[in-house]
Amino acid sequence: MPRPKIKWDYLSKKITNKDGTGFGNDYRPWITLERWNTSNVSIQCTKPLPPLSRSSHFLSLNEYHLGLAFAWAGAEVREQFPIWPWDHPHPESGRNIAIDRFLPHAMGTNNICKLIGITPGVYPGTDIKFIWTMDMCLHLPWVKDPLKSSAMVSVKPTELVVTDNGISLSRVNEKLEIERNYCEVIGMHYIWGDDAAFPKPLFGNLDNLRGSAVIPVNHHAHKIIQSFLEKHAHKLQCEPIEFTQLVLQQDFQCDLATACLIQNHFLWHQIIDANLAETVILRRKPKIGGRELRGKIRKILEGHYGKE
Repeated sequence: MPRPKIKWDYLSKKITNKDGTGFGNDYRPWITLERWNTSNVSIQCTKPLPPLSRSSHFLSLNEYHLGLAFAWAGAEVREQFPIWPWDHPHPESGRNIAIDRFLPHAMGTNNICKLIGITPGVYPGTDIKFIWTMDMCLHLPWVKDPLKSSAMVSVKPTELVVTDNGISLSRVNEKLEIERNYCEVIGMHYIWGDDAAFPKPLFGNLDNLRGSAVIPVNHHAHKIIQSFLEKHAHKLQCEPIEFTQLVLQQDFQCDLATACLIQNHFLWHQIIDANLAETVILRRKPKIGGRELRGKIRKILEGHYGKE
């Protein structure tokens, strides 16, 4: 598929298709990975982030890693999220209509550019104002205040000089300033950075456990989990990690696949408190620290980390 020419009819079709809108599994990213927009410098991927079943579209491994960590912390991730040139409803508008009237309206990026003295970008070869995207828009379901239960994330390596689209460093800084002001106007916490903020083993562990995060509701493992925890929950921190799968096979007649599914489910949800920022060795007792790390990530997303 060739790269599409950016014209109003192309953008209108995307808007009509509701690209860049929706929640949960119904969300449609504004940018999706196609053959025409592959990158020579970034590892791109489409993978589901728990608890969602839809494939997420990440333009770099950096984005995927952070999206994975935020999903593990409990955030709902909407990637390649548009911040429209025109004034528009708050990014969380429509999730819960009972609170929509309390959410501030979002200022379009065209007006933000005017306020801060930045020239709005246009699509190459046109005079059509560029539709900027945030790498991630997060919903934080554990935060009860609807005005504070969301955050925007811009994934930019700290050593970035030129993006894979050939945008100069000065333009990247301008985009960051536009994003920061956009979030400030609507009172959303704004985060920018890269996956270097976290230990590398964390992402490998989370990627390996991702497929066990959600067990289908009709899976026979659910009854087994309840019975297993009633008998053995108090032992999980003082026995080797593989204790779970061994007991499931020996005492509950689980096959190896089901036993591993349940064990990895416990690790993802930190029912077994294991430090996923380090190599996990199944034959050893879990080294605690996973719950603490997940709590720190939540505080980062809330904008509270380092303030207490």
